[in-house]
This record gives sequence, C-alpha cells and structure tokens, in this order.
Amino acid sequence: MDQLDLPARAAQNNVGALSIDAKWVADKLSEYGFKMADLEELYPAAETVATEWAARGDELISIDLVTGEMRRRFGLKFSNTVRPFLARMLRDRRPSLRPKIEVTTTSRGKNRNVKVAIDHLNVVAVIHRTADGTEQRIELADVPAVVDRIKAAQKKPARPKAPKSTEPDEPTFP
Repeated sequence: MDQLDLPARAAQNNVGALSIDAKWVADKLSEYGFKMADLEELYPAAETVATEWAARGDELISIDLVTGEMRRRFGLKFSNTVRPFLARMLRDRRPSLRPKIEVTTTSRGKNRNVKVAIDHLNVVAVIHRTADGTEQRIELADVPAVVDRIKAAQKKPARPKAPKSTEPDEPTFP
C-alpha cells in the first residue's frame, strides 16, 4: 500500500493553511491599524496594475510604482504603509507574481538608509540608499565587504596635530 491508495480525509472547516505572506498580513493588520476590508478594497486595483505589467514582460515589479499607478489611474487615496500589505497579498494570491514582486522592510533610526529584500523567509539582498538618493542593491554574500568600504569612506581623516613648542605657555619665575 502506498500513499495514493490511502483514502482522502475530508477537509475540516477549522483547519487551514496560510502562506508566509498571508500570515504576515494577518499578524500585522492590527499593529498598523488596518482592517482587512480596507485592504480588500485596494487589492483589485493593485492586482490589475501588477498583472498588466507582468503581461507586458516586466521582470521586477516595484510595489512603490504599483501604488503610484493605482493613485494615478484609479484616483485612490491611501497611506503608503499599505505597500507591504499589498505586495504580500499579490504574492500570496497570484503565485506567478511571487518572483517579480520583492518584499522589503525598511530600517528606522540609525540605519534608515538600509532596506532588506526578502523572498519568502530568506533575506536575499540589502538595498542601501546613498547620500544622493540612489539605491544600491547588494547581494547578501557581498554585504560585509560593502559595509567595510562604506565605513572606510565615511571615516574622516585625522587632523594633524600642531607641533609642540619647546617654550612654556606661561613664563616661569625663579
């Protein structure tokens, strides 16, 4: 007897599986103050734009550009904080878009110029925003060398010390 000969069990209503992306959306909704109904209203517009761009042959689809196009084309108004939710919903509901839509998380504070590109649960790259506003994608294996190079470039050269004079600052009296 092999696995195919076993009778299939009926699906139970209280058992379900979520993808990593769907689980993230469910976990973060209340943290960001969104309701699923709000996201469901925006999703069709995001799906329309993303699928059109995939059909025309775009290799990577930026969720930032998708939301900008949603605003332009459909006149929708929403906070930019919905971007990671829409990206993950697109990846979850349209598996063909998964390799084209990269999910990023942005650091705050001291590391605000660093984003991490995530595919499923694997960090695949770091995206560094330079002082002039351009973004540099750094593959994970190259991160230590690039960090060392950036740190070296940021170090200020030490100021040369003034030569010490042999005369005392104040006159001495015997």
